[in-house]
Amino acid sequence: MPKPLLLGMVLAQLLACTHPRPPMTSSHQNATPEEAVRTYFLAADSHSSRLLRQAFHPAVLMQWVDGERGALKTLTQLEWWQRLDAEAAHPEPALERRWTVLDREGPFALMEAVSRWPDHVFNDLLLVVETPTGWRIVGKVFQRVGAGEQVAASASEVEAIRAVLEGKIEAHAVYSPALLHETHTPDCRYYRLHVEGVPFTWVPLSEAAARYALNQEAGVQDRDSPWRILQVEVRGNVAAAKLDVVVEGTRFIDHLLLVRADGRWRISAAAWGDPRPRP
Repeated sequence: MPKPLLLGMVLAQLLACTHPRPPMTSSHQNATPEEAVRTYFLAADSHSSRLLRQAFHPAVLMQWVDGERGALKTLTQLEWWQRLDAEAAHPEPALERRWTVLDREGPFALMEAVSRWPDHVFNDLLLVVETPTGWRIVGKVFQRVGAGEQVAASASEVEAIRAVLEGKIEAHAVYSPALLHETHTPDCRYYRLHVEGVPFTWVPLSEAAARYALNQEAGVQDRDSPWRILQVEVRGNVAAAKLDVVVEGTRFIDHLLLVRADGRWRISAAAWGDPRPRP
């Protein structure tokens, strides 16, 4: 059976059992990725869960690595809202906040945000995308360091990250759920933009793995699509990367966040899709 026909049958099976999520609505639309980060800064400085909901997609998991034990830590948006509201009467604004656009292509932005207090600094790596309700942050990992401390990136860490990215590429080539499990954190989110005619949606890793499993069981592989690792940024125990691939004539990009927990790097959040959506 030709590959496109087989893939079409698999997609039809998935659509038949998938319930579409209703579109997100908001009273505020961030017009740029920079505005989304600015709204996030205002939310943190004023301890406002309302502003945080304007900056972040509600499914985002904030993740970091425990400095003493090296274990992965996760905070849901709902938990973060409660923390902010509980401390709203006594906010502690940062002394300095700034951001850098590490990569921007179409409706995708990869950004670094730095926040400084007297005795510590937070380095955030953020995935920011343009949704139907404005630009939203859809991924956040961070590293906390002491005031004046530098976060270095060794060549060996970059190579370790590239090995994980190669594992992700191989997982796609053979549609392997096992390789997805090996290269990603279990609760990794995949945000998709302009894929199969859908402007914006997201799936948890297990749902993506289920799609891979259907292809694997049907004997489908994709070793013909050329992938490239375009960018790797390391900030201590967190990192970001950009990949691209051409599939049947369409170029897709991946913006990825990674964490090094328990001594190993894994992908913890992803935003991918067509950076030049067709009308």
